[in-house]
Amino acid sequence: MVAALGAALLTGACGRSAPPAAVEPRAGAATERLLAAARAEERARRYDRARALYRQAAREAPDRVSAARAWRELARALLFWGQLTDGEAALRRTVELAPGDVGAWHDLGVVLSQRGDRAGAERALRRAISLAPDEPRPRVALGALLVRERRWRDALVEYRALGRLALPERTRTAVARAIELLEAEAARERAPRP
Repeated sequence: MVAALGAALLTGACGRSAPPAAVEPRAGAATERLLAAARAEERARRYDRARALYRQAAREAPDRVSAARAWRELARALLFWGQLTDGEAALRRTVELAPGDVGAWHDLGVVLSQRGDRAGAERALRRAISLAPDEPRPRVALGALLVRERRWRDALVEYRALGRLALPERTRTAVARAIELLEAEAARERAPRP
């Protein structure tokens, strides 16, 4: 059951979800230059140099917006490189500086879930949902987390809310299938044991 539900969710609901609707604010010019240089080093696979430039951009940022942007880009790079512990720390710094950054809260929730901190993941994902109730990605991630914990009724709440959003047809179909599977599992859980 859990495997079938996971497949239904991942193939449709998670597959092509758009990033959070909020547009990232521009950082200051000096920070943007350092970030551009860091991205260039990253593309050239000079990861140590890229990391140093991302950190320099965060350290020398002239304001909170610039610092949050630098930490967010550092987090993205670290996570891409598979460095979850450092990526988590960079995301925590991002949400500290930019508590309204829906994407950072979502990503923090996903990282915390991957690292086994399910309570922390749930808090971060619920924060993202509270900031952007019409954004599907945090609801999909939270629903998947609740499914892994076998919290069928809680997962149903999230997927029903997800089903009320404007979604592409493929995603809507996957969400409807997930709801069917969750309802069946919740009913099985309520049924008396022989």
